[in-house]
Amino acid sequence: MRQSISKRPVELAGSFELGTFLGQRKAFGLIAGRCSAAEAAAIRRIREERLYQASKLNWDRFCQVHLGMSRAQADRVIGYLEEFGPEYFELTQLTRVPPEAYRAIAPSVKDGHIHWQSEAIALLPENSQKVAAAVAALREAAQAEAPSAEPKETPAAADSLDARVEVLSQRTDRLVAEWASLVGMRAAFPPAGRQTLKNLIAKGRLEMQRLEGQVWNQER
Repeated sequence: MRQSISKRPVELAGSFELGTFLGQRKAFGLIAGRCSAAEAAAIRRIREERLYQASKLNWDRFCQVHLGMSRAQADRVIGYLEEFGPEYFELTQLTRVPPEAYRAIAPSVKDGHIHWQSEAIALLPENSQKVAAAVAALREAAQAEAPSAEPKETPAAADSLDARVEVLSQRTDRLVAEWASLVGMRAAFPPAGRQTLKNLIAKGRLEMQRLEGQVWNQER
């Protein structure tokens, strides 16, 4: 009896802290690598301090119900935070960079800046285009030095939904990096070329909006 009474304040404290975390957003609803450093730190604390137990769910179910991601995705987010630090999340808020590519350019990312062509570009939303161009250039340089470093898609990727999503994420990362590189070179385009670039971006945006609408309709 004494043990159950002594545990009660701990349970209440856990519920309060967990509610505070989840109250900041209805749900994280994140795909690994697309959250802020603060959110990644919060996810790590929830797991490491077992705050999720206040919800009466295990870690696996808590991730699905309250974080909007699988347990594997949440564990990857934590792993990225521990391996790369907060700079990784600051960068991926501005442009998609898969972990494999970030490892190659990590020496150029420090103190809240990405260093490229003797310039320190602050990781801020207003610099998103410059950051994307710098990332694309640094990735190209890294790939030229180590061609085998490019992520490989394996046949096993079709074995599970998570694996297929991961492969699609890798393809998207490479496609966005190529687009960012072109956008960074737009000043060199003739007027007709710039218009073609705008048209293609608009087409891609409309297709993505259409797919997003299908997802929302399925969830209603």
